[in-house]
Amino acid sequence: MSTIIMTACWPLQSMSPAQKAVLISLADNANDEGVCWPSVSRICERTCLSERAVRNALRWLEEVKLLTSHQRNGRSTWYTVTPASYAPGSKCPPAPDAPPPRHDVPPTPAPDAPRTVKEPSIEPSKDACVSADPSRRKRPCPVQAIVDLFNEMLPELPAVVLINKGRKASVKARWDESEVHQDLGFWREFFESVHNSDFLMGRTQGRNGGKPFRASFDWLIAASNFVKVVEGNYHA
Repeated sequence: MSTIIMTACWPLQSMSPAQKAVLISLADNANDEGVCWPSVSRICERTCLSERAVRNALRWLEEVKLLTSHQRNGRSTWYTVTPASYAPGSKCPPAPDAPPPRHDVPPTPAPDAPRTVKEPSIEPSKDACVSADPSRRKRPCPVQAIVDLFNEMLPELPAVVLINKGRKASVKARWDESEVHQDLGFWREFFESVHNSDFLMGRTQGRNGGKPFRASFDWLIAASNFVKVVEGNYHA
């Protein structure tokens, strides 16, 4: 989760509860650049909305420039959330079922009214602020669960039997690269993407009639290969 994107999305108005729920769900999955790739079914599960309602909300968010969708070779979709581009009323009308904006102004307290805000006696330290913010705490990497997902979803590839230090370090490195990666749902979609690739699964003919290439767990979690798989380079 990106606190930058989430903080920018919460105050936005002139949209329906369903549209706001989908926007917040996307922001909760996004990194600091606003990039995320949850599936529609995942958004439905998190927002308790129907698939039709989620798709309508996604379409509306694109129309008002809050969201840009990108296709990975027609097989999956990833999104960029851009709260700074949202300008209700200037580029597009507000949502039909959005509540009207408030016009009432709360009364100003009397000049001689007593102060009700208590200022702290000492300034909190920076370390205390960081530790109090749960969003900044690094989530522990479930290496065994990720390996189990690989063995379960890709039984055609060589199974991982031993989790040595090298493998553990590589998995943790990919996990820590982005908050988007710190979700087993992401890893399930990652391995599903591998399963859908004929090249990675060894279903294509090798060069010059040779043996076809078949990915291994170590190959998939290597830094350069991991990025190529996520970006859909092996689905052409």
